[in-house]
Amino acid sequence: MSEILVRKELIHKSPGYKDEKFIEDIDATGGWPVGFKFVSFYHSLEYEGRYCKFGNRYLREPFWTTVISADDYYWAKMSDEAKKKVTNAARKQLINQLR
Repeated sequence: MSEILVRKELIHKSPGYKDEKFIEDIDATGGWPVGFKFVSFYHSLEYEGRYCKFGNRYLREPFWTTVISADDYYWAKMSDEAKKKVTNAARKQLINQLR
């Protein structure tokens, strides 16, 4: 498997672009690719040039910025009921550890 996957049709449209909308765009361009941890966008003066790539490194550099992780993506896909179960299980585990 390649270390990165460039997806030129996936555009991070603007500063403040909502994660929910970006996740819809990820789905519309093929979904989250298996085996990748992060998606980052290329800094461009033109918003059409802010294409994205998937990789396994968190990027915060002059030309690339990581937007979301695979965990963020899959958490957003979970139902409210499933999120509540995970949260409650974590809460119980924390309480047991503090006892």
